[in-house]
Amino acid sequence: MSIFQQVQGSFRRRAAKNLNERAGRVHLVNRRQESPRGNFVFPGTDYLDDIEVYGHRVGHVDYGVNPLGDRLYINMLEIDPVQQQKGTGLSVLWQLWCTHQVPIVPLYQYTSSDGFWYRARQRLAAAGAVLEPELRGQEQMALEQERWQHLVPEPEHERLIRELKASPEWPAIKARMEAEYGPCDKD
Repeated sequence: MSIFQQVQGSFRRRAAKNLNERAGRVHLVNRRQESPRGNFVFPGTDYLDDIEVYGHRVGHVDYGVNPLGDRLYINMLEIDPVQQQKGTGLSVLWQLWCTHQVPIVPLYQYTSSDGFWYRARQRLAAAGAVLEPELRGQEQMALEQERWQHLVPEPEHERLIRELKASPEWPAIKARMEAEYGPCDKD
């Protein structure tokens, strides 16, 4: 191990220790955990956690983990205005990093929060955590979803339709339906 790696390791340990001390006063209380079809991370899991400082609710965080388990997406991190600028948001991100150990990606970062995300990236990176650039817009999110689309279960009715169309009886069924109801735009 080079001297540079030793020094870097020392700085990371110190940064992680500082973040652990700050995060000790903040607790995440799970309010909801679900995975409804149509959500961005489906069939992954969406979470809604209340943020508590010394037992008092000071905000909430809405996030999801994709089904590959390799990214955590922050949809909303909201802290009461009175509690802002006290390191609560950074503590929440650190706790999420420590729990999941995957890169954190904000979705639709508000312009007014650019300073927070910039500082959070620096402080978390100093401790070895990864905070990736935001995903913004339907196109970027759709491209990200393509990574796990092979894991999305096919609805039962779509599977039955696909199997029927693949059967040897399909041409006769289709001809009878077209004769009775007229041509269909879809196959």
